[in-house]
Amino acid sequence: MNRAGEHAAAVSLARRGLYVAFAGMGATAAAIPALLPSIERAVGAPVLTAVPALFGGLLVGVLASSPVLRRAHPLRVAAIGCLVQAVALGAAALAGTAATFVIFAALAGFGFGLTEAAGSVAAKSVARSSTTAILTALTGTVAVAAALTPLLVAAAAGSDQPGLILIVVAGLQVAAGAVLLTAGRGAPAAGSPSADSAAPGHRTRALRRTSLIALLPLAIALPLYVGVETVFAGWSAVIPAELLHLDPAAAALGTSAFWALMAAGRFTSSAVLRRGLAPRRALVIALIAAAMLLGIAALTAPVVPVLGLVAIAAAVVALAPTYAIVIGLALDRLDDIEAAHATGVLVACGAVGGTFVPALVLLVTDQPAGSVTFAVTAALCLAIAGLSAVGVRRVRPATTESRIA
Repeated sequence: MNRAGEHAAAVSLARRGLYVAFAGMGATAAAIPALLPSIERAVGAPVLTAVPALFGGLLVGVLASSPVLRRAHPLRVAAIGCLVQAVALGAAALAGTAATFVIFAALAGFGFGLTEAAGSVAAKSVARSSTTAILTALTGTVAVAAALTPLLVAAAAGSDQPGLILIVVAGLQVAAGAVLLTAGRGAPAAGSPSADSAAPGHRTRALRRTSLIALLPLAIALPLYVGVETVFAGWSAVIPAELLHLDPAAAALGTSAFWALMAAGRFTSSAVLRRGLAPRRALVIALIAAAMLLGIAALTAPVVPVLGLVAIAAAVVALAPTYAIVIGLALDRLDDIEAAHATGVLVACGAVGGTFVPALVLLVTDQPAGSVTFAVTAALCLAIAGLSAVGVRRVRPATTESRIA
């Protein structure tokens, strides 16, 4: 096989590995929250703190990825993240106390953060055209896995071994790590961060001022979006339970419904982007549509709950591709070396938004399914649309070593 053929095969293998890795991320994100009631019964103590521990570990993993990605190939870093998740999930499955389960949930979040940040950088090097298209498809894979995992948990509800689900997810992570390590053994793609980092001085290059200016609107938009998504993901069982007066078992299916809607929106967006629609235009249109739908939900949910839920469901579909498109637009504005540094910063910004936006909503209202919640999230969607509409040209590759921290 000639050099071009070997490179194409390596890129194809890397792309497959990324899809498996992102599926594993979705399974990790859904398995731990979905198993909490079963784990509590097994250990005889509450483990609700496992969820904030998971997301706290994610934030630490994302922040740690930035310096690591300037020295190692993103495929290898993503593989390490998968293997860390596998070890953590396997250990959590065997945990005999609440404290150890929470600790291993945090470790799983750390691996998740490494994989997410490194996988986003790697997606840039294996993208056929714009980074946004493949990131949208990858995050769609996350949503599919996250939608299916609670169903697997429900099917195993009668088992007295809830940890078996974590073992299954750990096996998926091992498979992803193996594929990514195999793909990472090949030579880095031309222009990839690891290839370019071999040049003196490039390993520590931070973002230039022009790059920071290009990123600023999207760096503000990202935490606002993640916060909105967290509102509907975190309360995906509470909202239908309150509006339709469902029992907890039926309401729990709202979580699977949420992630199924996210998957539908992300894969639809990926197909639309491949047909040539400009990512920024698609994003702004989707966000305005989501804001209008959430406005309808705010007006109708108290009087016609079913209509309100339909509007919310449609808004989730419209919102679904936002994260991938914002990250993709940001990376497309940078040169390849700076992309490795910026990805961790952007993902960390998003993780922060997932904490403060739901807290803000709870300060305004104590009713997750109330009109105020939907009105606030509609306003945030409009703000995100405005920030995403700011046009900044792609930053040219650096020709000097002048940098700012």
